[in-house]
Amino acid sequence: MKNRKRILSFGMAVLMAVSLCACGGGKGETEQEAQPAESEESAGEEADSAEPTPSGETVNIAALINTDGLAVWYADKMGYFDEVGLDTNITYFVNGTLQNEALSAGEADIGFNGFAGVYPLATGDYTMVADCDDGRGLAVYVDPDCPVVDVQGEYSAEAPDVYGNAETAAGLSFAVTLGTIQQIMVDSYYANLEQDDYNLVSMDLASCYNALISGEVDGAALSMNYCAAAEAAGMVCLGTYEDITGVGTGSTVIVPNTYLESNHDDIVLTLQAVFKALDEIQNDEDLEFEQGMEFFKEQGTEYTEDEMWTEIEVRDLYSYDKLKDLEYGNHVVFSAEELTKLGLLEEGSAETVAKSINKDLLEEATGVPITIKLPEGY
Repeated sequence: MKNRKRILSFGMAVLMAVSLCACGGGKGETEQEAQPAESEESAGEEADSAEPTPSGETVNIAALINTDGLAVWYADKMGYFDEVGLDTNITYFVNGTLQNEALSAGEADIGFNGFAGVYPLATGDYTMVADCDDGRGLAVYVDPDCPVVDVQGEYSAEAPDVYGNAETAAGLSFAVTLGTIQQIMVDSYYANLEQDDYNLVSMDLASCYNALISGEVDGAALSMNYCAAAEAAGMVCLGTYEDITGVGTGSTVIVPNTYLESNHDDIVLTLQAVFKALDEIQNDEDLEFEQGMEFFKEQGTEYTEDEMWTEIEVRDLYSYDKLKDLEYGNHVVFSAEELTKLGLLEEGSAETVAKSINKDLLEEATGVPITIKLPEGY
């Protein structure tokens, strides 16, 4: 269990538009209890019967340069794909948009994606087969002189730390990357306040941060690295993604339905290798630190030691034990609902996404019973 406490100061590569982690696990949900795949004692071990068999084809894996990508990279480095008999070709992407393009073009068979995974899932042509981390580290920051800072505890009983109320939040401007989880944060904040007097200024993440620091905007929705920088610059955290929306965040592992139909066992074996890596990394923070520093440097994203420790402290990977408590699937359905409200997905997309969630392969790969938990009505 991770117990290192450090000041938030994480830095990572600037991601493009829809590259960030999706959101998951929250309130007002309906629950589907999974039937145990195996006894609890066998969690993390392969099933005794119906062992998956590799097809012999090369598995083309697309991964992001983030913590999920670290697990894929570590599994490859340690020979875990070889152990299960897979020949793999791995490509790392700076954002989910480019990864989605590779999947659509048939250049990748399995995508270890983030928030952007909701877009292909909404087409009905893809299936979500796993979730790899809790995606924490997103927040909205405001200037310390912003009027919302004068009010705390009125946002909701469940989130007493969030600043502001309908009156103090009126007329403010926020820098966001439109169509991403950052926009969802700000829109959810104002929806909960029942206040529609606010302005969104669209820009990339680096520009969002710079606009906040320069005073061009009152606030900005930021990813983990820029949250750390904003904190250090004296900005105030209006609220985290989890507190503002009432849900958590997560990741998505997606596959084309055609590939699932023809290569079921290759997918299971891929998940076996990656979740073996996730379990080892999550349960050994020194290992995660050492391997993370090596991985990100190799991918052209150099971290300081403090930045890497912050990544470890803030965001948990789904080890076998943590999978037992996972509320699987909610984050992508919530994201689809919000993107539909914004006009970025068609009506009915959330229903399509809900139908795309598959827990069977993850259970088969890990031996851990998975609980699907979706918003009411799905």
